[in-house]
Amino acid sequence: MDRTRIVAALRIVLPLIALGLLSSLFLLARTVDPDDALPYATFDVSERARDQQLTKPRVAGVTSAGTPYRLTSDAARPDPERPQRLSADRTFLVLDGAAGRAAVRADGTIVDTGDRTVTMEGDVRLGTADGYDLRTQRMEGSLERLDLRAPGRVEGDGPLGRLRAGAMRLTETPRGQRLLFTDGVELLYLPLSTPPLPPPPSASERP
Repeated sequence: MDRTRIVAALRIVLPLIALGLLSSLFLLARTVDPDDALPYATFDVSERARDQQLTKPRVAGVTSAGTPYRLTSDAARPDPERPQRLSADRTFLVLDGAAGRAAVRADGTIVDTGDRTVTMEGDVRLGTADGYDLRTQRMEGSLERLDLRAPGRVEGDGPLGRLRAGAMRLTETPRGQRLLFTDGVELLYLPLSTPPLPPPPSASERP
């Protein structure tokens, strides 16, 4: 067989082989399942937006009577329908009044930055510069004009001793914050210190 015949035969055989290979690829290819989605194909953007969280947020301002305040938290989540309303975890509210500082700590708090209101729940603890250390389960009210109320049982220590009350209210005056206890107040008087005994008489003063 001469070279011319070999070349002519290859021109016919090689295209046939290529066509056969392409046909086998199509026959062996896996059928695409439209239900097989990538993991991120089911990602819900709107759901992610609802789950947004603020880390270490801080809200600060001044009451109408001039008392500076600041509220900090470990984390907070805005309400999808009312972005000015936040649900905060482990909050700490500090009030720097004219007569000293008062601080309120709570497990959870609802803060409305538009209305400047707070609702503090859980293990709520109030401490003041003049010696109050009190616990309750809920405090709520306004920071626009400082007026926070504890509608339930309050107990703890004060400057005069152990204290219990059915309700409490924290407001402000030109002289600083004021605590008002109501609904059955009980006080167990415990002096903070005992006055020292007078010195013994000298020899010349003895009878």
